[in-house]
Amino acid sequence: MDFRIDALLPATASQLWAIFFDVKRVATLIPGCENVEEVEKLKVFSAVMRQKIGPFKLDVPTRIDVESYETERQVRLKAAGSDKATGTSIDVGMEVNLEEQRDGDEVLCKLDVSASMQVAGRLASLGYPIVRKRSEQLFAEFEERLRAELDNVNGVRPAEPAPGSGRETAGAARPAAAEPLAPTPAAAAQQPQPRQAEAPRQAPRQSPPPRLAPAAGSRRGREIELVFLWPRLGINVAVAVGVAHGAVALGQSPWWWLAAPLLGVAASLGKRAD
Repeated sequence: MDFRIDALLPATASQLWAIFFDVKRVATLIPGCENVEEVEKLKVFSAVMRQKIGPFKLDVPTRIDVESYETERQVRLKAAGSDKATGTSIDVGMEVNLEEQRDGDEVLCKLDVSASMQVAGRLASLGYPIVRKRSEQLFAEFEERLRAELDNVNGVRPAEPAPGSGRETAGAARPAAAEPLAPTPAAAAQQPQPRQAEAPRQAPRQSPPPRLAPAAGSRRGREIELVFLWPRLGINVAVAVGVAHGAVALGQSPWWWLAAPLLGVAASLGKRAD
């Protein structure tokens, strides 16, 4: 993955160079960079990079080697480290170029940073887009912090709030309020006595919305309707007639001719739910 910073900064080349080679100072500008130490003057440095990318929290002890440099103009370096917990290794090659320019009486410096990074291990399993996006965020934050550091060097103060904006600077003097004159005894007697603080009123409880009564004629639940099951009706009536014929032939009451068919009809009723 390749990254690049191309910025025009309000500083001289010597000011930027002093920041880049002050290890304690530059460590505050690099997000997640801690414990920076100069192992060999202007050649070898050590640091710990702590980052969170996706689900992984990285704690990468890093060795930084300065391959070559030209004072106030260019520096080439490489950095390598690995995180034991995730088995992730990171290798970075970087080149920084400074070019001082003038715009009238104003001195500016063009900062050109190009970097190439290779990632291997579990972090690489997140995929190229996720790792690249997080890396671009880190480079952008570094540039933002560098500009803020240059503002401190040049003595640039943050913009003050406009009058009437309602914001006041800390410690700003405020006009003292005029003290009221002591009232005369007659005036004091006429003045209303201060009320005692009333207990906070509790908000009235909202009653639950009334339930609507069912409209007249509305159905409650499901209504059951009795219907004739026609195939069963013919069979049951035929069986009932046969039973009545047998009963009368055996000397039973002729009422069987009425009762048996009625029982067959009743047995043929079924239920249908709406």
